[in-house]
Amino acid sequence: MALTITPLPAALGATVTGLDLSNGISNELVDLLHHAWYEHLVLFFPEAHLTLDQHIALGETFGRLAATTTGDEDYRGQPTLGQNGEVLVLDASTPQGRANAWHTDVTFAKTPPNGSLLAMQICPSTGGDTLWSNQYNAYDALAPAMKHLIDGLDAMHGRPGLTGLNPHPMVKVHPVTGRKALFVNRGWTTSIVGMSQTESIGLLASLFNHAEKPEFNTRWHWTSGDAALWDNRCTMHYAVNDYEEAPRILHRVTIYDR
Repeated sequence: MALTITPLPAALGATVTGLDLSNGISNELVDLLHHAWYEHLVLFFPEAHLTLDQHIALGETFGRLAATTTGDEDYRGQPTLGQNGEVLVLDASTPQGRANAWHTDVTFAKTPPNGSLLAMQICPSTGGDTLWSNQYNAYDALAPAMKHLIDGLDAMHGRPGLTGLNPHPMVKVHPVTGRKALFVNRGWTTSIVGMSQTESIGLLASLFNHAEKPEFNTRWHWTSGDAALWDNRCTMHYAVNDYEEAPRILHRVTIYDR
């Protein structure tokens, strides 16, 4: 079966079918997936059923892997898999296993990850979808005065006592595409450098509401074996917590610069 990449009828995302990693990962496949990743921001692999080794190998074609559970970046305390702990286990039955808020992964770290590759192991029979939001589009849709205001400003990311705390530009320029993306998120962004708390709260609330607009989003309904790869530099995501006590377990590799 030939590899097929099909854009979704939404602001971002494409499905990748016909992926066969049984004979390894060719340079041609790597180039094709990288190009699609930069173009579509999120790639969905329906029923890919990646083995642990395949999950790690595919993630490593995009960068260095780390589970982000140690040191300054410790916030989940979740178990890991793989020879070097590259795979983070996200279990909804644990206290930190649900993220029912719009967020971008690990922005509290000094150097946030470039992306993540998530593989669904056990999914609820109903509910448990994940939404992603295109933050290129969110930035492009801002009023010129707002762009002028936030270009050049930094915002603080993190939760004291839970994570590290680090500043990042509110407008991020993608190192590959050169496009500007809004880079604040409700999950981790807490204040704006150089502004009072009152000013920060008001401006961030406005930007959060804008960034989360439905017209910037796509939604994925999981089945066991699905995988999703997203660009953390220009997207946010939201795992819908609507499945009560049903089991939901995923494996994630987190992708950093080499």
